Amino acid sequence: MTTTTWTTRPTLSAELSRRLVDAAVAAATAGGLRVTVVTVDESGVLREVLRMDGAPLVSLQTAMNKAYAAAAIGMPPDDFFAAIEADPAAVASFTNRPGLALLAGGLPVLADGDVAGAIGVAGAMTAAEDRAITEAALEAALAGMAR
Repeated sequence: MTTTTWTTRPTLSAELSRRLVDAAVAAATAGGLRVTVVTVDESGVLREVLRMDGAPLVSLQTAMNKAYAAAAIGMPPDDFFAAIEADPAAVASFTNRPGLALLAGGLPVLADGDVAGAIGVAGAMTAAEDRAITEAALEAALAGMAR
């Protein structure tokens, strides 16, 4: 008889996804910004998307690519780029992969150190503003879950 061992991974719940999106929209609105917010599960599969009125059309795909990159790499994509930028071969390899944006504005959502999903934000005037929105959203959403 063969014994099968199953592995499980945490995944982003619908509740946490909604909290992330709502918190990102609140942070963007407070800053007078119009962005697109995307959440993905642990495999980088789309969970939720919200394009605020007035957000640039290009922000939709960019937010998706930032969220996917954060989930796939397990760290903020801009931090990953900073770690590889001295290696031209690595930069060429990763920056040419479809669906991967190594820009600020994507953050993984971790559960006990494992990637459970990610959030991506795009559409602000700078990637630093996108990242600030994702950081505020993650902090607010997780604080709301702790209650």
